Amino acid sequence: MKVRWSVLLTVLIVVSVVVSMLGGCAPKAAQQVKMGILCPLTGNIAAYGQEQKNAVEMAVNEINAKGGILGRKIVTQLEDDERKPELAASMTQKLINSNVDVIIGGMSSSETMAGGPIANAKQVIMVSPWSTNPKAAEGDWVFRACFSDAFQGRIQARFIAENLASKRPAQLLDVGDDGSKGQGEVVAATLKELGVPLIATESYQGGDKDFKAQLTKIKALNPDSLDVPNYYGEVALIRVQMKELGFDVPTVGGDGVDSGDFFTIAGAAAQGMMITTHYSPEDPRPVVQEFRKNYVDKYGKIPQSTAALSYDAVMLYKMAVEKANSWDKNKIREALAGLQNVTTLVTAPTFSMDETGTGIKSLAIVEAGADGEWHFKAVVNP
Repeated sequence: MKVRWSVLLTVLIVVSVVVSMLGGCAPKAAQQVKMGILCPLTGNIAAYGQEQKNAVEMAVNEINAKGGILGRKIVTQLEDDERKPELAASMTQKLINSNVDVIIGGMSSSETMAGGPIANAKQVIMVSPWSTNPKAAEGDWVFRACFSDAFQGRIQARFIAENLASKRPAQLLDVGDDGSKGQGEVVAATLKELGVPLIATESYQGGDKDFKAQLTKIKALNPDSLDVPNYYGEVALIRVQMKELGFDVPTVGGDGVDSGDFFTIAGAAAQGMMITTHYSPEDPRPVVQEFRKNYVDKYGKIPQSTAALSYDAVMLYKMAVEKANSWDKNKIREALAGLQNVTTLVTAPTFSMDETGTGIKSLAIVEAGADGEWHFKAVVNP
């Protein structure tokens, strides 16, 4: 009997080892992709944060409905950074501590410039939808779905000098915001190169509501155009106060104005405002129209650039994983850095990642209509 019990014990040990080995493999099939979302759901660009949340949710649902990425479903963890750099840094660390595989965000340049170095140090992939400041993609692990202000600022300046034939441009910008300041500096430098330097640069701090003192100073210098590389809330009030002061010159802004809330705040003063941005929902490409239809069906409003860029940011990560055909984060990072001539994104007919992790892609110019919508004017290729 002792021998038989010994044999039986040996068999039981072998069986338990095999079961434990199989059990160790079981979670692999059930593993998920954990996606962090660094998102300004409150604060002065909350409209963009809501679009980010909506578009990422839509992209994740679509991917999961088709079986996920390499067979793994995506789960998300959203953190509101309120567009405060110090909070963006702590929320980035929180997501990393939660073992996310990728972070979609930050949304603005200031968020990404605060959180990006942390993600880079921890070797966690970060894909920002909309951080255009040239410094916002520093680090091998930080990427963006958008172009840089080095490109947008030049196009904005060329449009002012060439299309508007401006000879006396002026500028009003938020010196406390990295995105506004960075874009404004590129515009100013390019206008100088083109032989039409700014005749005035006035500034304010984010959150200000009264711009009449600055606008009065600018108006007294008799400019023939005004550049406002700022966010929709401030630019809407600037347009209203320009009308109140009888200051009527062509006004040009950047992608920070691309929000439906601009029309809500500015009212009739919105009409005629021109901006450079990342895409137009009027673009007839099938991928754009399918995205627009699905977004409108789900959320009841036309998606602006921040929604489209957020959707594309998720898709870029998916493409990188599939290109790497691996869950090795180093291979995924290499695949993302090497994406070239992508033709399936909403915000660009063709997209390539440059050596800094920034999108090489086209830019759209749109104008505010009397109907409260942005209308397509032109596409400018890089």
